[in-house]
Amino acid sequence: MLVLLASGCGGEERGLSRDLAERLAVRSDSVASEVEAGDSCGARAEAEALQRAAIAAVNDGEVPDELQEELLGSVSALLAAVECHPPVAAESAAAEARRLAALLRES
Repeated sequence: MLVLLASGCGGEERGLSRDLAERLAVRSDSVASEVEAGDSCGARAEAEALQRAAIAAVNDGEVPDELQEELLGSVSALLAAVECHPPVAAESAAAEARRLAALLRES
């Protein structure tokens, strides 16, 4: 996840609270772990949970105005990059393989 900091009034740095940044980072790491494990549907579910958490944080006033667009844009980009492609059910794949084998034997 991006480190989100911006200059506030008087040159003061404003950013996400450590707690919020860590919660969102844990979710983001979970997405990466699911992708690396080959579980695209799990990754998608984690990305959707991350999006809900980010939106809730914005709605609860936990994200400074100047960081909202960057945060939500980054989360949306991640969500768009993760597609759920469920594996073919084993029984269905086995049935298809048997049909193909039978077809080949008939030829």
